[in-house]
Amino acid sequence: MRYKELKPPAELEPFVKCFWYLNREYKELEDGEVLWPDGCYEIIFHYGAKYEVNGKPLDNSFLIGSLTHYHQLKAQGKIRLFGIRLKPWGLKLLSDTDVKVLRDKFIPLSNIFCKSNVENLQTILKDKELEEGVTILTEFLLGILKQTTTDDRSFITFLAELYENPVGQELQAIHEKSKYSQRQFQRKTIELTGLSPKKLSKVARFNQVRLKIFRNREIDLYDCMHEYGYYDYAHFSKDFKECIGLTPKEYKKWLLEKINPFKKMI
Repeated sequence: MRYKELKPPAELEPFVKCFWYLNREYKELEDGEVLWPDGCYEIIFHYGAKYEVNGKPLDNSFLIGSLTHYHQLKAQGKIRLFGIRLKPWGLKLLSDTDVKVLRDKFIPLSNIFCKSNVENLQTILKDKELEEGVTILTEFLLGILKQTTTDDRSFITFLAELYENPVGQELQAIHEKSKYSQRQFQRKTIELTGLSPKKLSKVARFNQVRLKIFRNREIDLYDCMHEYGYYDYAHFSKDFKECIGLTPKEYKKWLLEKINPFKKMI
């Protein structure tokens, strides 16, 4: 299997978390990928075998909305794909779609962007390697951004602060810094990300916790809990399950029993 990520160019960095590439073979239908909530949106162009979610095959180009719990993508056979991981507010700056209705949804990309453009990209990317494919996708995104007239780019600096450094952040302090009222800040955050400020911060923090456990499966969960600002394990476990669908102990046990370091899109 080959999985690789590339950072976006500077002009896309405020909106795009990374470009990524996957080339692998799934030998059984039960073999697949587990997707965990992180607040992001994924744009996928893939070739070969079909992915399935809940027994339903997905289009060759599709969008994954912001997730509220883990999901499984299943496939059997060879798959090669390009992905764009958009930051939680990235999709709203590329499309006027109501992102709130996309939570936990896997939908054709042509429902979001011009169908002919999507089909053209699907054809062009078919035989491209990672670097060339990323150049093509970068031009596609920049072309859309040039046509947008949104005035939300200054606001996302506050969302970025909330999302990228969630531990120890005080929402009230960010509200005040933004010059928005609490109600305005909440409404604007939901409009851009589909999540409330509190939920966005919580998902961001627990994605960091999840990755910490993923990279060190022998970690003491109580040490991890304290590192991320929790002093009550019951509260930590409750919030963890709310964000990813498993308790910390269940997630750690699952990792130790089911997964290897190269089998998960993170």
